[in-house]
Amino acid sequence: MESDCLSLLPSICNVLANPKLLLPDDTSLEKLLDWFRESMSQSYGKHIIPHQPSLLQFLLSVTTSQEMDPTVFSFALKLTGLLASKEDSFNLLEERGILQYMFEPDNWHKLNLWKNASVRCGWLQGLWNMLQHQQAMDFFCKRELVKLVLYLQKDKSLFIASLTNQVLAHFLNSTMLSNNFESVAQNSPASTDWASVTTKIMIHVAKSLASEEQAVVLSGLRQLAVVLTQCREPLKEMVWTHVLEPLELLANLHDGSLTQHIMAVLQVSARSPLFIKPECRVEALMEAMLCSRNANTSVQCAALVLQLENCPETLERKATNVLLHPLLFVTSCSLQPHGPDYDSLFEEQLTQRISCVPLIAQSLSSIADLVCKSRLDDIAVRLVTLSVISLLRICLGHHSTTLQKAETYSHLIGCCKIQRCSLDVLGSLAACKENMDTVHEALEVLLLYLQCPDVHATVLKKAHQAILKWFSICSPSTDLWKTVHHDLFPVLKKHVCDGRWEVRDSTLEFIMQLTATLKGNSKYVEALHDCGMVSVLFTSLSDVEGYVRASAVAALGETLTTADLQLSTSLQEEAVKHLLTILTEDTDSFPRRAVMKTCL
Repeated sequence: MESDCLSLLPSICNVLANPKLLLPDDTSLEKLLDWFRESMSQSYGKHIIPHQPSLLQFLLSVTTSQEMDPTVFSFALKLTGLLASKEDSFNLLEERGILQYMFEPDNWHKLNLWKNASVRCGWLQGLWNMLQHQQAMDFFCKRELVKLVLYLQKDKSLFIASLTNQVLAHFLNSTMLSNNFESVAQNSPASTDWASVTTKIMIHVAKSLASEEQAVVLSGLRQLAVVLTQCREPLKEMVWTHVLEPLELLANLHDGSLTQHIMAVLQVSARSPLFIKPECRVEALMEAMLCSRNANTSVQCAALVLQLENCPETLERKATNVLLHPLLFVTSCSLQPHGPDYDSLFEEQLTQRISCVPLIAQSLSSIADLVCKSRLDDIAVRLVTLSVISLLRICLGHHSTTLQKAETYSHLIGCCKIQRCSLDVLGSLAACKENMDTVHEALEVLLLYLQCPDVHATVLKKAHQAILKWFSICSPSTDLWKTVHHDLFPVLKKHVCDGRWEVRDSTLEFIMQLTATLKGNSKYVEALHDCGMVSVLFTSLSDVEGYVRASAVAALGETLTTADLQLSTSLQEEAVKHLLTILTEDTDSFPRRAVMKTCL
């Protein structure tokens, strides 16, 4: 196969060199580049040009052509860089003037190719391919190609702008191959050029962060995040020293549109030795972001802070308080005293629908993460649980209206997003041992959601999942099983007959899961068989929707295995008849699969 590909190269190069032959797309060229990349990684890769003179002829024809297709020219740029990644090939290409022509766009400006995004992209990728050894680095520095790379950071194509960050980070990292920037600067013949370009890049990043143009600032933050992620020490600290001052100004500016990008930089720095060095002030920057005058910024920052590994206890506590505050404020609870300015900040945001729902949703999702990571040890878990329960009541309109919170409540009533997030959190909180005495309150509000006729199908499904988690911690002797018989099962029987197939399906799935979870509980089993639920399940086997019939099969199979054999023999015989009918006559595959799974 390899020899076949090599034998075809001369013909392929002839086709590519002919401007009259247009390619339908660049897919074949990308595959060809992949083949070259793989070939270059083999031992014979550095000798590919001497053995394949057609490649050199093709590239030479590109340098003399007065008419060139942008797609082919982009391919030639990438190929040149790939071939030049080997020192022997680099020398040959430089001797023939190919490198100078390809990577100095002034040489081909008359062809009007630079305006094509694929050509700019090919130039950057070719450059990135080439920067694999000292000679290529020297070429990059002496030709001052860094100026054009930095200019392309403002390119209207986001892909090209992102690619410049990768090229610059790769160059900076290549200067650290000896793992000591100072030794490179002393021993390399090109030390002055390398150090000069490195400094130029760092100064450019710092100036970008200090710019008054938001687009430039965002570009600088993205570049900084990439550089800090990929670069080694001590270059990482050198970069940080250059950008610290403008970064502090940005953090104290409290511009919500910059929050995610600043925190991306801080998260990268927090996973490096910079975090433990007091002079780098990473923790202080995070605290500045937490104390933003914009509630959304503070909450977003707090959520990102809590994702850090080995987060300092003081910083973690502050972030946790910020995240909890929207929930506690809306439900009129208080974890600890807060100043009036802090409360007024949240009140202003929570009275506006555009910010109220995202703010509370972010708070709830972050609380759910804290519960999953068991990081609520120092927090009043019961207070948080009761606050979530209160919020769920507010979303149903079950609250005592106060003038202060009236506008906020109007945004929350019937809000499916907040209902789903709240139910997720409530379900997670069932795992906390401090909540053993809040089971009644939790199940009460969950039953309210099942009984509400206007609740969205997706919200009902979340309520089902939360009920499963709270029932799993109930004691077998509790009086709550009376609630199951008198309140839960009647509403479930109604939902199995609901006009929305999603509700019927999720209800049957819930019955199956609840029965499997509580199979060993005699009171639950007794209530299940005494309330007429089994006959409802038999009826559901004839539902018009295949998904619903499949769920009914699974629920019935789980239910019949919970009763004593003598009690359920007749039911089992009837069930077998129905299941055989489905297996032989149902045209939908889902019910048939459910029957097979139940029987096996």
